[in-house]
Amino acid sequence: MLHDHVLAMCELMNDLLYRKIPKDRYTYYVEQSLSLGRQAACRMKEVYGAPRLEQIYKDSGIEIIYEEKSSKNCGVSFRAQSEYGKDGSAKVLIYKDSIGQLASKSKIEEPSLGIPGDGLDVQTALEVHLAHEYFHYLEHHSSEIPDENTRSIYEKGYVSDYLEPVTLFSFLGYDRKGNILRCSEIAAHAFAKELMQLPVLPNYYDYVYLINEKRMSREEFREMLEENKKAVFGGNAD
Repeated sequence: MLHDHVLAMCELMNDLLYRKIPKDRYTYYVEQSLSLGRQAACRMKEVYGAPRLEQIYKDSGIEIIYEEKSSKNCGVSFRAQSEYGKDGSAKVLIYKDSIGQLASKSKIEEPSLGIPGDGLDVQTALEVHLAHEYFHYLEHHSSEIPDENTRSIYEKGYVSDYLEPVTLFSFLGYDRKGNILRCSEIAAHAFAKELMQLPVLPNYYDYVYLINEKRMSREEFREMLEENKKAVFGGNAD
């Protein structure tokens, strides 16, 4: 079975400060980030019941803007982006073409991982991204513009600010610190998984997409999972 901790490590290893994290602290960042995302999703379900994300966005005053195609950055197409105004306004841009491509290439058969191979349909892929971006909205709102509506769901601010920083270097008793920004992504993945009742953290489908695009081999994916399994479990996961 593919454990959430392992996929969270796949996200953590992409942080710019990953090599500054002591190996015995990997589990701390993974578990704390996953927990914050799950807790927020559970509270949101208590408040809203069965969540209808587009309605929740409307109630929160977040504008959803649908664009047909995404711009690219370093050859990577965006699927969703959030923008926040100083006046408290918020909008999320959804790139329909990129969402559709993910859905069409999210199917793979890997029986050893214990995950259904039928992938995501377009509507589910869309809602996963809306859920992910909504968690980032909660981070921003609770950090910059706290109010009672969001505080009942999440009140920790940015995950990377809430968790302990790592030491970048020490000199004459002075420690320069840095935050692990990918923790916010891990929490947003956990939030989306819990809210949408997915069988796996949604960054799994990003890797399936890369495999189906021939930009990553199945063997490379398995090796990455095994490496990250050892990092958080010493090679032993239930």
